[in-house]
Amino acid sequence: MKPAALALAGGVVLALLQQQVLLRRPPRLLELQSSTASSGPAALALRFSRPMDRASLASQSRLDPQLFHQWLGASNPLRLLLGSSQPINGVLELLIRGADQRGIGLLPQRWLWDPRPRLLAVVPQGNGEQLQLQQRDGSWRSLTPVFGRITAVLPLGDGSGLALATRQGEGERLWLLPLQQRALERSGQGSLGLVKQGSLRALLPEQLIFAHLSSNRRGDLLVQWSSRALGQSITTFWPRHGTPQQLKLQASGPMQLLPEGGALVVPELEGLSLRNLPGKAERRQLLPGSRDLSSFCPVSGRALLVRHWPDFRRSMELVEPGLPPRQLWLGSDAVLSSSCDRGGERVWLLLSNWRDAQRNRLLEINRQGQIVRERVLQGWDVEPGVPMAYDPTRQQLLLTLRRRGSSEAQPVLIPVASLQLQPLRKAVRQALWLPPG
Repeated sequence: MKPAALALAGGVVLALLQQQVLLRRPPRLLELQSSTASSGPAALALRFSRPMDRASLASQSRLDPQLFHQWLGASNPLRLLLGSSQPINGVLELLIRGADQRGIGLLPQRWLWDPRPRLLAVVPQGNGEQLQLQQRDGSWRSLTPVFGRITAVLPLGDGSGLALATRQGEGERLWLLPLQQRALERSGQGSLGLVKQGSLRALLPEQLIFAHLSSNRRGDLLVQWSSRALGQSITTFWPRHGTPQQLKLQASGPMQLLPEGGALVVPELEGLSLRNLPGKAERRQLLPGSRDLSSFCPVSGRALLVRHWPDFRRSMELVEPGLPPRQLWLGSDAVLSSSCDRGGERVWLLLSNWRDAQRNRLLEINRQGQIVRERVLQGWDVEPGVPMAYDPTRQQLLLTLRRRGSSEAQPVLIPVASLQLQPLRKAVRQALWLPPG
């Protein structure tokens, strides 16, 4: 046999041997990421070195505490989804064990997972304000210098940073604070829960007249802003990965990015329109009428709208893809804020009576528009302009309230099972959730 043929045959044999060795090696977990979930409080995305037997993973893996969960997907990647009817009050320990589709076992791995959001607050400091983060042990840590005033704070939807607008003197500045969070770690590393902050940097060089901020779960940022030099409103879109772009959109109010990404809601004189972001085909879907976007639900395409009627009444509507708006509530009270669970199975409304401004109510309403629970916020005033936020992991609402007669507001946690108020001893201007990274 010729030397060239021998070399070729030897190469083929070597390749076959290497292939057999690789096939006999145990499968590996290549990537494990904590992610948001529309139908449950939290989820994990898992990617392996080869297709896995999902039933094997489901039967051999363990979660401690033993919360109800499901394994979703065909073979690779897979998804572990936590059930929606159980609160998560601490760190979860996950043992990942199972076999691939050839029956070869995965080397077992233990991971610690904490999908709970963190509490952020704008805190008064002397003659100014500072952004602070509550750590897992209950202590507070400063994230920013003291500014004259912090006029807006927005956590990016993927937990990778914070956008904030500050006022010092007559103008506003727009800033971005990068963050690195550790919601997952291999058991024994000891770094779970660490939050590392990057360098605070200005997003725009100009002093602004105003800035409205919006983000989505991808971590994209949308800013409507204006400066005295320009004298007009500008909309700038900062994608999570890419270069900033100016959007040529006319709006009659604040625009909001859709949580899942790819589009935004634009208020217009004729109603609310849905527009695609750059990179997709232009699209404009219009919902006519005098409506304001109140909040998004976790399930894609679901949102709560406030409709204004000619007789000065207001209604709360649930919108779903392909269906007309569903009216959940109608009354003369002002809707201060709202929040919802999953696809709108449970909706919470914060209402203010225009005849009696001291009578604020918190309602829980089901999809049929029935009031399930009601809590009068006796002795409390609502901090103006601060929205209500829902934490699905611990099944609790977050409000910023002031005791009547007090000059300082407090974060108030409200478990949805009882709607009992649990105020925290912390003077704040605003309290909000930081999603896990």
